[in-house]
Amino acid sequence: MMVELAHALERAAAALDSRDAAAASAALAEAERACASAESRGVRPDRAELEVLRELHRRGQAAAERALEDLAQALGSAGSARRAVSAYRR
Repeated sequence: MMVELAHALERAAAALDSRDAAAASAALAEAERACASAESRGVRPDRAELEVLRELHRRGQAAAERALEDLAQALGSAGSARRAVSAYRR
């Protein structure tokens, strides 16, 4: 199995769940290297492995979407706070 890729995707999803962007980025870079290594050796996942990798990808995508939603909400809150402070100072 493409164990290195699966482990990297698991770490990326976990990092995104915990909002650790640096760890997620490092894990995704590792996943990219694992893909390139497998490709250069001609290694291809079988159907069962591919389904595991697809599920890990879905999990990572969902975690990334939640992180982006949290970021958008935080930015919106910060903007509202700035406007309130600005109005108060007038």
